[in-house]
Amino acid sequence: MGSLVNDISLRLDEEQQRLLARWATKTAMVIEGVKQEKNNFYSAEQRNTFRTTLIPPEETAVWLGRCAQSNLLHGEARKLHVSNQRPTNPLEDGCATTFVTGRLVMQVLSVKRKPDAPGGGLSLKIRAGPWESKLVQIWPVEKPRVNWPPPQSFSDLGDGLRDLRRRFAVGVSFK
Repeated sequence: MGSLVNDISLRLDEEQQRLLARWATKTAMVIEGVKQEKNNFYSAEQRNTFRTTLIPPEETAVWLGRCAQSNLLHGEARKLHVSNQRPTNPLEDGCATTFVTGRLVMQVLSVKRKPDAPGGGLSLKIRAGPWESKLVQIWPVEKPRVNWPPPQSFSDLGDGLRDLRRRFAVGVSFK
């Protein structure tokens, strides 16, 4: 992780992706956990299960990006309240946590399905942005090797990091 924070390019194998996803998930749970208890997203059961298995909760994804500035330290957890409560919408709740450490940007998205919702893929509505060129998905692991940094970087000078923090709209809807 030190190489990423210090802006050293490298290829991440599957094990490195898993380790970074664990760290990101743990950090997301800590950042999210300091909020008022009524606003907490991760349950005590999810936290305990993660502590013992070191596997991010189901319906969790983790991405890495690069920050153009090197002196940033930021963390924010945003609750994704479901505004589309139709019976066909399987989502109950969500949380997107974004943090920056040096040159490393990490984003963790976790969602919860309604108890009676069927399994299968979810298709979240994501705000438009250059996500494919600025982020690398590391969880769930989809590729045996990924390159870091991505082709483009986020900047704190424009709207880049702000837009990333708001990538998953509050009031999540499904396609």
